[in-house]
Amino acid sequence: MGYYVDGQGPELVLVHGGTGHPETSFASLLEEFTPHRTTIVPGYSGSTLTPLPDGEVDVDLLADQVLGVVRAAANGPVDMFGISTGAVVAAAVASKDAELIRRLVVLGGFVHYRHPWQRLLLRTWRRLADLDADAFAEYTLLHVLSDAFLDSMSASERLRLRAGLAPSEGMVALIDFVGQVDISGRVGDIKSPTLVVGMRHDQLVPVRYAKQFHAAIPGSEYVEIDSGHAAAIEKPAELLKHIKEFLAQ
Repeated sequence: MGYYVDGQGPELVLVHGGTGHPETSFASLLEEFTPHRTTIVPGYSGSTLTPLPDGEVDVDLLADQVLGVVRAAANGPVDMFGISTGAVVAAAVASKDAELIRRLVVLGGFVHYRHPWQRLLLRTWRRLADLDADAFAEYTLLHVLSDAFLDSMSASERLRLRAGLAPSEGMVALIDFVGQVDISGRVGDIKSPTLVVGMRHDQLVPVRYAKQFHAAIPGSEYVEIDSGHAAAIEKPAELLKHIKEFLAQ
């Protein structure tokens, strides 16, 4: 499994989302963390760093991959921050090994993606991957960013983001993973102090699903950001403030 490490200080593990790009999933946040944190970024199966397995991608595989990286690269308990699909994986990691995760931050996460609205969105998204790569990338962009932020971008900025959203084999496998994953039976085992971050204009994981995620994790805290799903792009300073304040408690 591929991963990279940068920075110095207390260890922080960043778990990327379903686009499969650990090197870009955190936008400008990485450069904010590395002066004060040893930042460990694993790339689980389906990402640009690690190939897909022969069989199906499931939550135990991805959680065990991340756990393996933490045990190999860290010197003890770590803080962990997961985005979107990575939030689900990070929650599964915390439910498996409570002593290894000091504090957990999850953004845009969910306990499952099986509500009717979710299934309809996922079915359309998956079908576009087979039919039209351009339409798939545009559909993804529409759901990852809020309408106001998308309208504020220049054509070149939109093009650069869209270029990273082509339907790779890994991304399609992770979409299939999202359609079958269910961690509702695991999140009750999370003992680490946890912050759940919801996004008010999230069109991929609407905020009511973030609130369900928060309600399912015992003793978790909840904050809400006025952005779309990609809060690391839309509101990096606000997101960073919440993360730093929570991890410093």
